[in-house]
Amino acid sequence: MYYYDPRPHPYRKLGGLLKFLVVMAPVVLFVQVIGQFGPDSFWFAWRTYRTGAFWLQLAAQLGQLASAAAGIAWAAMILRRDPRFVRTWQLGYIGAVLSAAARWPLHLIYGYPQGVTPATDIAVAIGVLAIFGLWMLYYVRSVRVRTYMGTDKYLRLALFTGKVPGPVPLAPDGI
Repeated sequence: MYYYDPRPHPYRKLGGLLKFLVVMAPVVLFVQVIGQFGPDSFWFAWRTYRTGAFWLQLAAQLGQLASAAAGIAWAAMILRRDPRFVRTWQLGYIGAVLSAAARWPLHLIYGYPQGVTPATDIAVAIGVLAIFGLWMLYYVRSVRVRTYMGTDKYLRLALFTGKVPGPVPLAPDGI
């Protein structure tokens, strides 16, 4: 049961962790672009032109860039309250998983760059999947996100949460 309050609920404005993530999206894009020129990057493999390394590096870098671009699109969707934002975020995370998956055979076949070990690749793979799971829990359980969006349609449009019921909002939808 809701009562009428002429003031909008504070969760109807962008705030909390969601606001932090939206602000950080351009920073992540910048870091991803700068990372394209590191010693374990596409540009390094391109100059040495070992054919297999070239294609694996290209796949890894394209996955990272797709992830960063999806992050910017995700942030814009959050600001516009577009219910496709979780699906876009999931597609970006798939790019991150593909990037990690391309690096693993690259390192096994062509050697590890200085400071990178097999344990590093395993930790990255486990970390990417664990963080994906934690963020999915956040989107599914966050009352702030549900109240801010004004609908739970974002969960139905997502790739992996189509039948998950959203949390109960703290303010009625549409106010």
